[in-house]
Amino acid sequence: MGGPQHLTGMAAPMAVWALHLLAVYSLQGLACAEGWQRTRVAGLEAVTWWLLLLTAAALAAIAWLGARARRAWRDANASAADEAAARRRRFTAKAATLLAVIAAIAVTFTAAPVLLLSTCD
Repeated sequence: MGGPQHLTGMAAPMAVWALHLLAVYSLQGLACAEGWQRTRVAGLEAVTWWLLLLTAAALAAIAWLGARARRAWRDANASAADEAAARRRRFTAKAATLLAVIAAIAVTFTAAPVLLLSTCD
């Protein structure tokens, strides 16, 4: 996969969010169907711990992608050898940075019910 200056790198934070959404809803559905929510660990359902772990991993990946995009944005501002190419790199890096912020907010909103509700209500 390319860096933030490529389309795949620019869309990577949203792909992480989509995978997180898929994993959270799949795991939650399986937990209810199989009765996994009955197991408790440290006062919370075991499934809740798995969902929180998935959320932490998704947020870490998005943070890494956002930091990488921010660094590419800063580097594109510093180099002005070919102005058209530099503008394109700045745009894609800025878009990737903003998409990382949006993806982090989306992951947080997706994970909020995990903390607020029991698994199978």
